[in-house]
Amino acid sequence: MTEFTPLIVAALDFGTTYSGYAFQMRHDYEREPLKINTNSWIGSGKLMSQKAPSSVLLSPDKKFHSFGYEAENKYSELTEENDHTGWLYFKQFKMLLHNNKTLGRSTLIKDINGEMMPAKTIFSMAIRYLKEHLMTMVQKQVVSDVEEDMIGWVITVPAIWDEGAKQFMREAAQAAGICTDHLKLALEPEAASMYCMKEHGIKVREESTGRTLTPLFEEGSKVIVVDMGGGTIDITVHEITVGQRIREIRRASGGAYGGTTVDKAFLTFLQQVFGAEVLEALKQDAMTDYLEFFRDFEVKKRAFKSDAGRKMVFHVPVALVDLHQRMTGNSFADSMAKSAKFSKCVTMKRDKMHIGFEVCTEFFSEAVSGTISHVLEVMNDDITTVVLVGGFSESSLVQAQFEEMFPNKVIVCPQDPGLAVLKGAVLYGFDPSVIKSRVMKYTYGIEINNVFEPTLHSPQNRFWSPTNNQWYSCKCFDPFVTAEQEVEVGSIVTKFYTPGCKQNEVEITVYASNQRPTYINEPSCFQIGKIKVERPVQGWNPQSVLQVDILFGGTEFTVKVSDKFQRLSYVNKFDFLRS
Repeated sequence: MTEFTPLIVAALDFGTTYSGYAFQMRHDYEREPLKINTNSWIGSGKLMSQKAPSSVLLSPDKKFHSFGYEAENKYSELTEENDHTGWLYFKQFKMLLHNNKTLGRSTLIKDINGEMMPAKTIFSMAIRYLKEHLMTMVQKQVVSDVEEDMIGWVITVPAIWDEGAKQFMREAAQAAGICTDHLKLALEPEAASMYCMKEHGIKVREESTGRTLTPLFEEGSKVIVVDMGGGTIDITVHEITVGQRIREIRRASGGAYGGTTVDKAFLTFLQQVFGAEVLEALKQDAMTDYLEFFRDFEVKKRAFKSDAGRKMVFHVPVALVDLHQRMTGNSFADSMAKSAKFSKCVTMKRDKMHIGFEVCTEFFSEAVSGTISHVLEVMNDDITTVVLVGGFSESSLVQAQFEEMFPNKVIVCPQDPGLAVLKGAVLYGFDPSVIKSRVMKYTYGIEINNVFEPTLHSPQNRFWSPTNNQWYSCKCFDPFVTAEQEVEVGSIVTKFYTPGCKQNEVEITVYASNQRPTYINEPSCFQIGKIKVERPVQGWNPQSVLQVDILFGGTEFTVKVSDKFQRLSYVNKFDFLRS
């Protein structure tokens, strides 16, 4: 089968808080690789952004109604007119896939009011909307008669996701009408590395001011990529190798310290200042004002400077001030004057709330300290550069914290850090071979019977084989690769096994562990899947050998079992999801 060569690469970045897409024609990639098309999304008023909120609205009959700003605005209108009964509104639901050990095809997700829907349905609706919006834009601006079989699709996923979350996203994309054979999953830090490396290389070549730019992505240089998204941070260490290829030298780590952590801190502050019941009343009575308040915070959050004395100034909705006075019996000014915590740092001037520098920095404290502590765990003297990408990295306070913590490292933030992953995913779609190797998150192996070794094996797993006239140990774990091992992308690890003579069928069962277990029933071990090899009609030949090939190093891996004697092969991409 020949490799699919797309005329257009289209990338979807489905984020926790914001989502977007990008695309590029092949001839543009070959001539001007950074000439990548994105869309400008229009919110309320004059608000324009290069991504739209990851929000989905369903009508009362549970049909898709809208996505993004349109979904937010429509639901706001419905709530203010008290017509929202029966409508389902979902937002920031991508975090469902983060570290979810029970994720399955039937997993349910709650909307803003607690109504349940299948998670896969909501993800598919969002992906379908982005896909169709992209197709319309391509047809209007680039190629009017474009066909979907001309397009190679890329969906970005966090590197810290497990195999089940990746498979869930692939199946959701397939349900949204994307051909799985034309779909690649791009790990977000890798995509960011590709984009930053390409952008910096072009800057170095085109610099004409007489100022010398130091090449940061030279062969042998080591780089930490910190992808600071809405829900999670993703940290990976890369080395640049011959031909500007990327070698992962430390497996991805991170956690739930994205920009939404700052949003939660801000919400907690508002609840302390106005009262939780007052905020909830604003949400119910004036959803538009509620959303505008948080949209304003999103802008201020990214623009907030690290200079001491800086403030955040917000327009406070009249409805919020009125609700506070009506529900508490105090004016907002009086409440602040009586507050031991906020009397000196939060003030009202006309319809503007002024928040002092110390309080503002507290909004960022948990997210920034959590991120930096993860970076410190992997930082060493060989690393020269820290690359900050993702929407949260746009904050100058975040950048200043990194510069303060790592004064001997070069801190790089691309021109559009919020689009670095998305644009890098397009580059990856054209040339995935740029990724040279990845570090294994788990030890992968299969269950076998081994010759019993008294110093190694437990007597309770021992059994006698009359055929071979010796003792064996069952439930043994035979590793193919180990956790933290570096594996070339596309590499195949092969092992050979002899089927038992009397077995009706052979089950090749694959397990994973974050350790190196002796047995498959140890606590760290979990089953990934199995392949059944049928017994030949005439029985197993004494010379029968089963060849097991596991393809490693990709964003996903496959297993192939070959019965050389019968010349049969069995291939499985394994089901990581519960039903």
